[in-house]
Amino acid sequence: MKLPIRILGLTLSLAGVAGAAFIQGFALQVPEPSAQEPISVTTDAKPLQLYCPGPLVELGGKDGTDLGSLALVGKADISYRLGTGSLIAEPERRIESGSAITMASREQGSDTLAALQTQLIQRPRMAGLAATNCGQPQAEGWLLTGLAGSGFESILLAANPNPVEVQISLTFHLETATTSHLITLAPFAQQQLSLASFVEAEPQFAIHFQSSGQKVSVAVQNRSSAGLSATGVELVGPTAQAAKSLVIPGFEILADGLAEPSLRIFNPGAEPTTALVTFVGSGTNSDVVQVAVPAGGFELVKPKLADGNYLVLIAAEAEVMATLYNPYVGENFDFGWLSPATAMTGKTAMAIPGYSAKLAIANPTEQVVNVILTLDSGAQALSIPARSQLVVNVSGKALVMESAVEYRASLILTDPKGYSVISPSQNANLGSDIKVAVR
Repeated sequence: MKLPIRILGLTLSLAGVAGAAFIQGFALQVPEPSAQEPISVTTDAKPLQLYCPGPLVELGGKDGTDLGSLALVGKADISYRLGTGSLIAEPERRIESGSAITMASREQGSDTLAALQTQLIQRPRMAGLAATNCGQPQAEGWLLTGLAGSGFESILLAANPNPVEVQISLTFHLETATTSHLITLAPFAQQQLSLASFVEAEPQFAIHFQSSGQKVSVAVQNRSSAGLSATGVELVGPTAQAAKSLVIPGFEILADGLAEPSLRIFNPGAEPTTALVTFVGSGTNSDVVQVAVPAGGFELVKPKLADGNYLVLIAAEAEVMATLYNPYVGENFDFGWLSPATAMTGKTAMAIPGYSAKLAIANPTEQVVNVILTLDSGAQALSIPARSQLVVNVSGKALVMESAVEYRASLILTDPKGYSVISPSQNANLGSDIKVAVR
């Protein structure tokens, strides 16, 4: 009985060896995969939505005695430029509350849709020109233009352009402390919030906002007064992200020595840093200031400059944020907040509202930058030398800038009764052409 078992085992062993040899032989004979053409897949971006914050807010009523009152005042004017694509609905040209502008287009960017809102207001307690971009809602960001203390007032304008409820977490970074607050917005709801009780009358502060998921619109309104006289108003959206290099175009001394501009630098990091600030004017009319910025704190730079236009360059050892407060004197006092401009390439478009307008195109690099500027009246080629800016008058309903290399820009609006500065933004959702290789 033992012999057959041994024979069977040997037979199975030989079969296994033969099977392995067959498998190995088969593996060696597998042909190389044939090359196939990649499959092109198109992912269309979501419809592009911009949100205009809406009219200014008056706290305390017309005479300031109605405690706790927060009321929208007047109407904001909407200016927009439409490129390719079509609007889902024609926006109102004058709005009484925050309003969305939505379009469907496979191509996206400011050249496709750009919009801004303006409001020139003249009331006993509020006067000036407030202008800001109608920007894309954001899930997270920073606001750096708040003012507090005697003669100043800041109000937060928050809106939920979504069909679901959203919560917004607000973190206030003060000179002496950090506090938090949570607000809840129903679908398509808006809310105005006086910031006086959150900032403890500190003269400067930064706000970090973050939503529970959906993107929201957030802006800060600042109002100033001297006694019973209104001395300016402004409405500003989120500031540029923290970076080691920041560029602020379009700074012009406009107060004739009656009031001083100031540059606020905020360090959101956990370690102190040093920043070098260069005010580049024409000829030798420039200034350089080096400052230390504490961790989680602020540094205020008050330049002593002659009348003229300046390009502001900030270079820091760590990532910082900045904004520049610039007073204006015309028939009335007013002020504007100048924020760092985002680097642009290709085509960038802006609407032009019905005020006297100048465009500052900045080149912070070491090489000459050439930009094609197109207005309603035609196109012109502009050459901006290294580390400088070019300021030109613009008119019409819209402008388009185009360059193969990076540049920055700001639109400067003036009126005898007000002043404001706006930087363009590239409005786009994710979407692209993808090639998939199948092997």
